[in-house]
Amino acid sequence: MHKFNIRRGLTLLLAAGICLVTLATTGAAGQSEGAVTPDSGLKAGQETPVRPAQAPASSVQEEEDTAQVEARQRRAAALLARQGVTGQQREVLCARMGADKDLFQRLEQGELSKFELTWLGMANARPDRLDRYQAWLGEHPEDSEETAVFQVNMDMDQAFYSLIWEVADPASLAVLVNKHYTLPAGYIPELEALGKSYGAGSLRPEAAQAFRTMADAAKADGISLRSVSAYRSYKTQRSTYGRYLKLYKQAAVDTFSARPGHSEHQTGLALDINVASTKAHFENTPAFAWLKEHCAEYGFILRYDLGKEAITGYRFEPWHYRYVGVETAKAIMEQGLAYEEYLALQPN
Repeated sequence: MHKFNIRRGLTLLLAAGICLVTLATTGAAGQSEGAVTPDSGLKAGQETPVRPAQAPASSVQEEEDTAQVEARQRRAAALLARQGVTGQQREVLCARMGADKDLFQRLEQGELSKFELTWLGMANARPDRLDRYQAWLGEHPEDSEETAVFQVNMDMDQAFYSLIWEVADPASLAVLVNKHYTLPAGYIPELEALGKSYGAGSLRPEAAQAFRTMADAAKADGISLRSVSAYRSYKTQRSTYGRYLKLYKQAAVDTFSARPGHSEHQTGLALDINVASTKAHFENTPAFAWLKEHCAEYGFILRYDLGKEAITGYRFEPWHYRYVGVETAKAIMEQGLAYEEYLALQPN
């Protein structure tokens, strides 16, 4: 299992100047049973309450001119000088106060406690999760504050499917779809057929072109890459998930099949390459080795890697790849991160 250094990862991502992206949900595509992960205990067909569409990582602010933002930053710097925060914390806090009028007013009125300022002084902390960070430390006193933020940003303090937000921007290239973020049932992305030479199905145009380019490059190296499953609609995923429920217990099904609305395939940015079964042992093939080495060059990531099951909620799927763009893909694959880990480290 890859061991990731949180402080080093955050430093690298900040140095790269990578900005926070809008969040959403995920779903896997496998077809066999795997280890059981935390479950909400819902009965088959029972719905989990979904919170309104929003981007929980940040508050929406009206556009303002630069002068107003800079004025708040200067005033915040003066107020924070009396709070005993470090220089690095003050820099992050001033940037937050400049961008968020409500947060600035709370600072000006003395409503932000010492622990709130500590959390908000971390670049990747999210204002709507301060109480959850504190609660995590209460339950895990051995963890650092950085670890608490990292874990809660991944929703590791919540059982799978127990806290669900509807995606604010399902068309975002950076959309996160997983067991906490769901796509609208009626969402259908713009799609482009991959073409007979590249296998079955369709993807969003940018992802389709990237896959064809990647497959052509692999072919030049003697490797065949073909799609066996690409875009799947909400209706199709509902049927697939329901079929598995007739064969296995829900806790088992949830480790290899996404609930409807929670599948990455519905985004039009994910596909299964060559196979979609653990019995095929795709991880032992030259094609898998080639993908691990080169997929990021074309904007793809191995979405459900070995050792990340507790984070993603899905067993190892060596065939499932997600398009996120070249820069993001390289950061993820080079550091051995799950997509949730990458997003949890992003500056807010």
